[in-house]
Amino acid sequence: MTSDTGLLITAAAGIIAVIILITCPLKAHPFLALSLGSIAIGLVAEMKPEKLITSFGEGVGGVLGDVGIVMVLGTVLGTVLAESGGTHALAERLTRGRGIRSIPWLVSVLAFIVGLPLFFEVALAVLLPLLFSLARRVQETMLDEEGRDERGRKVSPYMLVGVPALGTVASLHSLVPPHPGPLAAAGAVGASVGDTLIHGLPLALVTIVVSGPLLAGPLARRVFPVPPQALVEQFTVHHGSRKPASVFLTVFSVLLPLLLMLAKAAEDLAGGSGTLHTWIEFTGEPVIALLIAIVFALGTLGYGRGHTGPQIKGFIDSSILAIAPILLIIGAGGGLKQILVDSGIGEAIARSTESFGFPPLLLAWFIAAAIRIAVGSATVAVITAAGIVAPIVHTTPQISPALVVLALGAGSIVFPHVNNAGSWYVKESFGMSLGQMFRSFTVIETTVSVLGLALVLTLGEVIP
Repeated sequence: MTSDTGLLITAAAGIIAVIILITCPLKAHPFLALSLGSIAIGLVAEMKPEKLITSFGEGVGGVLGDVGIVMVLGTVLGTVLAESGGTHALAERLTRGRGIRSIPWLVSVLAFIVGLPLFFEVALAVLLPLLFSLARRVQETMLDEEGRDERGRKVSPYMLVGVPALGTVASLHSLVPPHPGPLAAAGAVGASVGDTLIHGLPLALVTIVVSGPLLAGPLARRVFPVPPQALVEQFTVHHGSRKPASVFLTVFSVLLPLLLMLAKAAEDLAGGSGTLHTWIEFTGEPVIALLIAIVFALGTLGYGRGHTGPQIKGFIDSSILAIAPILLIIGAGGGLKQILVDSGIGEAIARSTESFGFPPLLLAWFIAAAIRIAVGSATVAVITAAGIVAPIVHTTPQISPALVVLALGAGSIVFPHVNNAGSWYVKESFGMSLGQMFRSFTVIETTVSVLGLALVLTLGEVIP
């Protein structure tokens, strides 16, 4: 099926088949279901076999070479912090004297600081150890033995801290430069990055509050994931008999990669040059920044506190082993995404929506949303949709290019599902079923998307 209609039907049928394989009584492993679904979609879309295999391999390798490495490094860093007792001490300090209602707001502030300069997956990798430690602290000090709060309501501590973190990072990722989506869209439609930031940041603050702290309570009382025990222990269990590491060293270890990446973002905006610029660019790459943080943590919280080489090697080995199944599933999700792109399904969506007579801001959101749902990648959705609406922006001076960028960004994160690698990262890290993922992460990002569109349309009425 190479017609646009055929491609759209193929994509829909393939995605539905993957969901059925995972959720039906057969309970196929997500890695196998995603792999089989990807190959089937490619064959029905009449991709050449050699191109199909190459496309799937590139998709798997692209995700594992980007998100996968960051996940491994973030997990290793979190394990070192946990084994030193640092994350436990930090969680205790942050929750001391606080009630359960304040926890989502506290997490949103932490996620805002971490997520402002970082990509979604990188921010989540940095946050995950602290989120799990905070969840364990909430479970031990704010809930009874049956997991109920002071009003007798059963609460998931992992959702209580996970929802505000995910809502905050999703809002920043879609609406605030220098994140890749808004930045790429600004270049395509000729919008000022400064104007986009000025308009996008207040909008993001509104979506953060609604999709984070306000949504955390209802979802935490309805969705009860069970994170992998091995991963929970990596991030929360302090096996040593020594006094927990200092909060200062723990905080600095967490903030070090953030500071390095923030310096790179500032240097990119300033457009510097020379040797110093080169080193800032190098050390600000997520992989290098996390490696530097790991070396610092090993020196101060590992070897510096008396851990032996074999002990540290054991920590690292077990941390990597704990996330290996998650990496496989995320990789297969990347393969599915790449086949959806290379088979022409994204372009078919774009062609199908060009003739719609929507107002420009609504059209920008709709095209980005349609491509996102079809291919799973927010960045692909933004770049493709921006290319389609750019001529409209250039020939319609009364439209604010910055608002078009924000409409594109909001549309690019709507309804994440099985073709989105980030969905699998969240699902497997928090130990969710597929249904729980749809009822939580999909709801969170769709809330950001739809609310973001409403705010952009409202702003469009008052900005000439």
